Amino acid sequence: MHKILLLEDDLNLRDTIEEELMEEGFSVTSTDKSDDIINLTYEERFDLYLFDVNVIGMSGFQLLEALREAGDETPTIFLTSKNKTQDVIEGFEVGASDYLKKPFDMDELIVRMFRFLKRKKSYTISENITYLAESYEVINHGKKIPLNQKDAQILEYFLNHKNQVISKEQIVDDVYEGEYITDSTFRGYIKKIKTAIGEEHLRNIRGQGYIFETL
Repeated sequence: MHKILLLEDDLNLRDTIEEELMEEGFSVTSTDKSDDIINLTYEERFDLYLFDVNVIGMSGFQLLEALREAGDETPTIFLTSKNKTQDVIEGFEVGASDYLKKPFDMDELIVRMFRFLKRKKSYTISENITYLAESYEVINHGKKIPLNQKDAQILEYFLNHKNQVISKEQIVDDVYEGEYITDSTFRGYIKKIKTAIGEEHLRNIRGQGYIFETL
């Protein structure tokens, strides 16, 4: 089930979007305050963001810019009545994946969402290291290193939370939704990832967890 984070201050529209998306099988978390979004993105992993622009607190543009600067690469679609060319340009400049002007058709929104949810990405870790999400492979100096699904899910979580200290508990809650994993099993996942991408990119922070860094 794809997890969607929705920021919209029009209550009727927010309820409509949430209802329609849930009928399509999405899991939706919604709010009308941009400050709530910051906390939610630290607490949980989402597959896609839908952001209004003129909302309580920082604007949707400012919010996405802050998330991108923090290393959050989650696909984001702006849903807004700001329809001037300069508004659209600004939206893409701060890191938007798409921009949909209000009023819009829900079928069109869902089609646009699936463009990003179906897309399999590649991540550049360094000049010579790339992660291929579709095949669960790390390409390290031309050498292919396969990962299993759990290794890959944890690596993708780090890649979407660059330069943030992440605890084991946070990973288990967000990636595996609380599934029980022993410490030794979890350490095995981390060791496999470090071997694949290099220990210099994934560091232990004593007493806190781990941090993924690009060099």
